[in-house]
Amino acid sequence: MAGSLNVIALISGGKDSFYSLLHCRQNGHRVLALANLYPAPPSTSTSVGSVSEGGTADAARDEHDLNSFMFQTVGHTVIPLYEQALGLPLYRQEISGTAVQTGTSYSDAIAGESAGRDLDETESLVPLLRRIIAAHPSANALSTGAILSTYQRTRVESVALRLGLAPLSYLWKYPVLPPTVQSSLLSDMQAVGLDARIIKVASGGLDESYLWENVASSRTIARVERSMKRFGTDGNGAVLGEGGEFETLVVDGPKSLFKGRIVVAESDRRVVDEGGGSSWLQIRHAEVVMKSEDPIVPDVVRVPDLLDVKFEKALEDLGNTNDSLDGLATLTISETQHESQSSPSFKSSRSNMADHIEHWSISVETNEGLSIAEETHLVVAQIKQKLQTAQIQATNIISTMIILRAMDDFATINKFYGAIFTEPNPPSRVTISCGDAIPAGKSLLIHLQVLKPSKIQVPKKCLHVQSQSYWAPANIGPYSQAISYPISSVDDQDSKAWTVAVAGQIPLVPHLMALPAIEEGNDEAIISNFQLQTILSLQHLWRIGTEMDIGWWTSAVAYLPRTSALTINQRARLAIKAWAYLHRRPQSDEEDLEDSEERDLWEERHGAMRVHGGGETTKSLPDWENISIEEETKTFPPMFAVEVEELPRQSGVEWHAHQGITGGAVKAQTLYEANGNGKIHQCTVDGKIVQTIVVIPFTADLGGYDLEARIAKIFAGSEEMPKAYLSYVDVGVVPVTGMMAGLVPCRSIWDQTGEKVAAVLLLS
Repeated sequence: MAGSLNVIALISGGKDSFYSLLHCRQNGHRVLALANLYPAPPSTSTSVGSVSEGGTADAARDEHDLNSFMFQTVGHTVIPLYEQALGLPLYRQEISGTAVQTGTSYSDAIAGESAGRDLDETESLVPLLRRIIAAHPSANALSTGAILSTYQRTRVESVALRLGLAPLSYLWKYPVLPPTVQSSLLSDMQAVGLDARIIKVASGGLDESYLWENVASSRTIARVERSMKRFGTDGNGAVLGEGGEFETLVVDGPKSLFKGRIVVAESDRRVVDEGGGSSWLQIRHAEVVMKSEDPIVPDVVRVPDLLDVKFEKALEDLGNTNDSLDGLATLTISETQHESQSSPSFKSSRSNMADHIEHWSISVETNEGLSIAEETHLVVAQIKQKLQTAQIQATNIISTMIILRAMDDFATINKFYGAIFTEPNPPSRVTISCGDAIPAGKSLLIHLQVLKPSKIQVPKKCLHVQSQSYWAPANIGPYSQAISYPISSVDDQDSKAWTVAVAGQIPLVPHLMALPAIEEGNDEAIISNFQLQTILSLQHLWRIGTEMDIGWWTSAVAYLPRTSALTINQRARLAIKAWAYLHRRPQSDEEDLEDSEERDLWEERHGAMRVHGGGETTKSLPDWENISIEEETKTFPPMFAVEVEELPRQSGVEWHAHQGITGGAVKAQTLYEANGNGKIHQCTVDGKIVQTIVVIPFTADLGGYDLEARIAKIFAGSEEMPKAYLSYVDVGVVPVTGMMAGLVPCRSIWDQTGEKVAAVLLLS
């Protein structure tokens, strides 16, 4: 998706679609055409025309506002004037159908009449875009102005991707990006001279006096903010009209875009009162007044900073030449287990999620004589067969991990893998290459986490953003950014806590979908680039986490490629340090007063709560209010740095958070010392075991150890012998024969103290 694109701009007449269009141009894309959907006239009216150059609107038709779930229709008769005003070809299509699918997700498989249902209004986009593509065959992207509406974004994405168009939503989550103030978007529009008139008001204390005011002006911005606060509706994008509080009609903008301005005389505007506090303007006549042909200077729109303040500070901390890890990984040690000279009495390690979650590991017995396409076909066939045997749908797959011998095979594998998922919101996914560390006779391993069938159907909560924006990388394959599901069995809902599976995060610059540039041959630049990649990919993880209301990570792995100008030890320590920094516990007021140099004013103001679209706030990550940790400790979720062969896009790091926790009271990891056989990390939520990790120490005699035998020693006396569902193994010291459950073959593994370990096992 990186590079210049040829864009079709979906416009409604509103401020957001035009401002997004400006971002398309600034990011080097070429806008080929404008696209618009408009309402059919009421059946009782007789249409005699629409607003055009110097034309007059049919009153009956103009007084018709669909109040569509999907499209802005008020002021639609002015839309034809944009072709002249912008000097771009305009294509229009009448809206047919209604909002058949009202959920946030959208499936084209049930959207059409062929399924025996009425046509969803979203499908009106299809013939319109096909007509434009036929006229402009080079078109390969679609721009939209979605800001906070998942409903609108998912529908545009569905249609765009079906037609081979890359969806661009540069304003997506704009209000939560630096400086995290809703009105900053309106101020940015004002800075480039966008003239967006309020054409409809519906709630939030906005009355008729706001009609025809320019919302991108200091005076109106202040008025709208005051009104929203007075009525307690300033959250959820209300200041931007995201909840339908108001709608706008753009009549002018920067000269680089608007060659002419749209003029509507006061006598040609009439207020239509719909009742219930809703009113809008009927435009009876409008015309375009062309501007002078003076040289045009391109306008520069503000691009949000790449990093939030918190992550800027984390990057600064990472750049500190003192990379000591002393004190970063002080862990709570169970005194009873530490002092015991015999096998620890560990009653249970079994996850409470084992009752409703299965873990599958799939591979061929041998790929001798098989191409990668043939091997993948057999692996996918196995997955489909297991689903059929277990009477489970593909939608029950929560997350997958794909391990390749060669990253060059990824495109081939992705094609077959993607065919498994035909419904919206495929599982989250992590992809790595392990090279020759993969057992002989295999080029592909796939591990899946599957939700068992249940008598009580609880819908998964999903985050699936496929649009290019400034927020986080778009999903450009068959995977979702995050999928969440209950911690307890859905048949026994005694806990409100959910666990979240998040896709692996690599450090793509979101709006470019490319890695940060690096200055070749410069050692200092190489170090700085890795530090930036480490922090940027963590920011992606955090933004997804906060969007899903995650308060704590159970554990995480930073995958690091084998080939690098920096040693694996250097990179591992930097990743550990970054993880630790982001889990610093806020200092008390007394500590802040005693050591004023350590005060983080930004954290004091924003750290405890995160601004979400304005007035609404969500808890921070980590959510220290719901985490049980001894006050004097500095425990953070277990984290491991793992050396593999290669990562997608030749990334320098990929972060994989094993589980995110939302809701419930988290008891942070306790570390048990298992008499030299290993260490045990355990995390519980609402008293239920969510995850147990066994860390096998690095010793010279590991070649003679069987990992299952080692686990048996560690858990001697346990009520039930645990099994690993994910097994990170240093193949240089631990022999791997055949296919272990959840095998992740590694070249080296480093724990959060910066020491090498032999294996890390996640238990079910």
